[in-house]
Order: sequence, then structure tokens, then C-alpha cells
Amino acid sequence: MKAIIISDLHNRVDWVESALSSSLLKPYDRVVFLGDYFDDFYENLEDIKKVAKWLKQSLSKPNRIHLFGTHEMWYRFPGNPYLQASGNTEKKSDAINHIITEKDWNKLRLCYYEQGFLLTHAGVHSYLINKNNLSTQETLSLIKSVTDEALQEAKNGKIHPWLDAGFARGGRQVVGGITWLDWHDEFEPVPHLNQIVGHTELRQPEEKITKNSENYCLDTKNKHIGILGNGIFTYIETRDILET
Repeated sequence: MKAIIISDLHNRVDWVESALSSSLLKPYDRVVFLGDYFDDFYENLEDIKKVAKWLKQSLSKPNRIHLFGTHEMWYRFPGNPYLQASGNTEKKSDAINHIITEKDWNKLRLCYYEQGFLLTHAGVHSYLINKNNLSTQETLSLIKSVTDEALQEAKNGKIHPWLDAGFARGGRQVVGGITWLDWHDEFEPVPHLNQIVGHTELRQPEEKITKNSENYCLDTKNKHIGILGNGIFTYIETRDILET
């Protein structure tokens, strides 16, 4: 089993299909995108439309998993003011939602479990799980239940702690939620739960490893692509792939 993991595109989509067709990555079983497809603060509406068209096409591919990032939540639920992130604008939202339909949006997830790792945009903090001595399966069941609840609350125009920012990112919560958790100042390994995240920009992928938890952050402005093969996480420099 082999999964390719791509973090935080922020409009940088031109290279993706070429990289995924490279012999350095193939064969693979699926591709997981960790969210934040939109907003780099310097784009125009034509850039936004191009990214939306790419995302729509990518969502149609059966071997791809697309997660929500911070920047997708308000575009998904534009009537909810609590979800608006920096860079989100009404003009962008109108352009995106002219291309991305409700059916398309419903294909995005807040979390995905693959080969012993929980993949999310920013990570899950034990403070939000708020229960002790859970097995891995019990923890995953709880996360699935709460994220379903959070999406319903978002749809209803409300804010949920799992979709809100923590103090470290200027928010109102003790720690950031699943789309907001800061790798440097908030992320802590959860016992018996391995995680792969993006969201916090780094120069190189970083790890936080304990005796019972492996955790990796992959957001390097797409300088690296993650590879999860048979339960082992590695990464490769994107330029090496594109130069092949």
C-alpha cells in the first residue's frame, strides 16, 4: 500500500499532475491532499478560477482524497462568518462556488485514516478529545463523530471548537481545532495516535515522535511530497521529481 501526500497548495497547482505522473512516485494507490488549495494573497480571479477547475477535476478522480484546510471552510459555508480566514473574499467565494458545486464540496473531508496515521490539515490535540485511556479505534471513532458534528454546526452558521483558531493563531480557543492547530506552539503528540499534518509553514518537514506516537508536518510550500508506504512515512523533494 502506498499513498502520496501533498500539503497546502495555496494556488500552486500547475506542477501537481506532472509530479503525480512521475516514475519516481508511481505506482501508488492513492493521493491525499491536506487542504488549503486557495489563497496566496497575490492572486487574481483568473488564478482562482484555474485552481477551482483543477480542484473540481481532481475531486472526480477515485484514487484521490481531499481534506478541508483553513481556507476552504468559509468558501464551503460562505454564510458562516465565524469561518472566514485571512485571504478569503466574497469575490473569490463567488468565483469558486460558480465552479465547485455542492456535490463537489461534499467530497471533501476533515480527516482521513491511512496505514496507521490520521491525516488532517492541522492536527488533533488531546485537549479537544478530552477523554483518557481510549484505544486507537475509540479515538478515531470519537474524531469521526465530532468532525461530523462540527461540519453540521458550520452548515448551521455556528462555530465549533474543532473548526476554530487557538490563542497561538489569534483565536478564542485554548488550542486550535483540526484546521487551525499550530505545529510549533500547540501541537502535542496524542498517545497511541500517529498524525500527518500541514498548515504550519516550515523549511523542511518536521517530526514529533514519542514512544507511542509518530507525528509529521509536511507544509514546506510544496518543496516536499510525502510518501506513506506500508505504514512508514518518508518524503522526497519535489524538484527531484519534476526534473526527472
